[in-house]
Amino acid sequence: MTEQNKRGQTRVVADVKVDYRTIGTFVTDYTSNLSKGGVFVKTSLPLEPGEQVRLRVTIPGQELPFPLNGVVRWNRKVGEEGGEAGMGIEFSDFSDEMKTSLAQFVDQIHQ
Repeated sequence: MTEQNKRGQTRVVADVKVDYRTIGTFVTDYTSNLSKGGVFVKTSLPLEPGEQVRLRVTIPGQELPFPLNGVVRWNRKVGEEGGEAGMGIEFSDFSDEMKTSLAQFVDQIHQ
């Protein structure tokens, strides 16, 4: 299942493991959807918009998780209307190799 996001990139429904560090703790959550440019992380404790985050994304078929930097663009808290709690993270500053791996995964699901 796919849909277009506001930036025009195809999002795919994918339960992908995402690890990230917050102040004082390391968290593992899962995605709800993923695109070549960002991810929605399902969490009851979303970070605030504008916060920088270092992610490790585990893509099926890859031996190891790969690191990505991102910025929280929006969040939805538990009980807010519009869907499940979590945060939208836009990827930033990642290598061409990571972009290729992510694009291949998204394209594979999109087919």
